Amino acid sequence: MNQAKTETNPPATKPSALVYVVDDEPMVGDVVQAILKMGGYESVLFQDPNVAFKAISEANPKPALLLTDFQMPQMTGRELIQHCKKAHPHLKTILYSGNVQEDTVALYPSRPDRFLRKPFTPKTLIDLVESVLLD
Repeated sequence: MNQAKTETNPPATKPSALVYVVDDEPMVGDVVQAILKMGGYESVLFQDPNVAFKAISEANPKPALLLTDFQMPQMTGRELIQHCKKAHPHLKTILYSGNVQEDTVALYPSRPDRFLRKPFTPKTLIDLVESVLLD
């Protein structure tokens, strides 16, 4: 159940970036992957943040962006971002949540590059991904 699921993008006019998506709810992860694909991004979905961290650590080249849910049973998205930023300080990150507010996330020592409140529209997600990758 923790196997990585890869979706590739159709040929696009802009260069593609590899995005790792981490969400313990398969349906949410599938929707996020579908939105990213519509935006021309290649993505890999992980349901277990520990598996995602190991994959990021071993990946060569590294993903351009880590997009993770906050609330997961194995480790929170905040903890995953903290571990990833410690190992790979330049990794771009987006944390999304339906339970936690952005002002709460701002108090953490290791913060994501951006925060996205659920529910979100496909356009909001794609626009945010593009802005983080351009930073």
